[in-house]
Amino acid sequence: MQVSALNTIVVVRYVDKNYPEISMKDIINDVNKNNTYFVENLTSGKIERISIKHVSSSHYWFSNIFIIDFYEAVQKLLPDPELFYKIGKTFFNSHHFFKASIGMPLIGPYKSLKRLSKENNKYNRTKDYKILKDSPGHVILQIIHKENIIISNSTMMWNIGVFESYTRLTGATEVKLSGKCIEKGPKKHGDGGRGIWEFDFKFKDQTLLGRLFNSFLYKIPVVRTIIDNATKIQEEHNEQILSREKIIKERTDELKKIQNRLFEEERKNIEEQLKNISNELIVTEERERNILAENLHDTANQSLAISLLKIKTVLESKRYNDNPFEELIDIKEFVEQAISDMRSVTFQICPPILYNLGLGAALKWLIEDINLQNDMKITFINKINTPANLAETIEIFMYRSVRELVINIIKHAQTKHAEVILIIDQKKLIVSVQDNGAGFDINNIENNDSLSFGLFSISERFKAIGGNIEIYSKPQEGTRILLIAPL
Repeated sequence: MQVSALNTIVVVRYVDKNYPEISMKDIINDVNKNNTYFVENLTSGKIERISIKHVSSSHYWFSNIFIIDFYEAVQKLLPDPELFYKIGKTFFNSHHFFKASIGMPLIGPYKSLKRLSKENNKYNRTKDYKILKDSPGHVILQIIHKENIIISNSTMMWNIGVFESYTRLTGATEVKLSGKCIEKGPKKHGDGGRGIWEFDFKFKDQTLLGRLFNSFLYKIPVVRTIIDNATKIQEEHNEQILSREKIIKERTDELKKIQNRLFEEERKNIEEQLKNISNELIVTEERERNILAENLHDTANQSLAISLLKIKTVLESKRYNDNPFEELIDIKEFVEQAISDMRSVTFQICPPILYNLGLGAALKWLIEDINLQNDMKITFINKINTPANLAETIEIFMYRSVRELVINIIKHAQTKHAEVILIIDQKKLIVSVQDNGAGFDINNIENNDSLSFGLFSISERFKAIGGNIEIYSKPQEGTRILLIAPL
């Protein structure tokens, strides 16, 4: 069994619609008088003798011999030389091939012909398709039939009608299509050889908008009458109107589904982004707490603990030194150091200088304080000649991001030397943070959780304000990071 009943359904519908006086049942009975034909039931897998119910259902497959005899019987009762060409032009109305036509104006005639060839192979096991030429406005398609498959002129006229209608559906204009036989193939069942036909498509292709316009314009009866031969179109006029409505409805439904799917995907993306940002804020807040706790533990807490120990020593001592105030002087120095450390940590997180004197002054103070507290040699260069009128949000984001990058240098770069440069270029505020330390492989940054998360956190902040960051680094070649924010 080589041919799907989809082919016979199109013939039956066309004859019933345009020639109601012809009995399709009588045609099937006449064909069965000469030979006994059988059909494969796709649902049950059984082999059944062909009747009228089989040629009107898509659940069956027929033999090549039956299709040839069936076409000849129809052609004999309706001796129109263009009969199967006209039937072929209505083939796109079939449910399965109508699906294949969706989106054809978008992909154009070249890809559409390839899609059509691929789709046709699902419903016909007798042939293969090959594109011999694919150039602007010109395509040559070759159909190579299997061994021992009989080919009739009716079948080839059918193919011309199918290809022409689909080419027009893509929005192409001035379509001219011809077919020629390369090899005739077997004349009767059992003969060797194979039939080969070539189809030459010539047309005027359009731009995407032109194809979309013409594909719909072609379905308008008045315009189509101008484009095609009026006498040929008249017989199909009513069917084309119904087909046009069906195409528009199904394409509209398909576009609505696509639109709804895009809206749903966008909604999910936004929800996922909000979830990520929320999680990132929570983790960032926790990291800030940990950094604050570490700084206080390493500085102020130690000074206060030593002070407390000395106070206890003084109180519990049973005798006083000649100068009892020496211990109190030491305690005073440790308390002053603790206050200084706490002020330093507090100012680093939220410095008053940032709000009073601006970003440049705040970064200068930050670098000096970090150098003092951590024995670093970081240089700060301010290339902004006049004070910039920056949004407070931008200043806060930039300050905190620079602070986090400098802390990363202390923790990961294995160097004491770095440089921070503040500039304005092309209406953008840019801070360059560069060190000559260990560097890292950007592609493997996820292996370092603290570093990768810190950079991700900074990147998300800058995306939120319409900016971005650029990272340049290689192992043992240092790191340079640009923080870029709109003015």
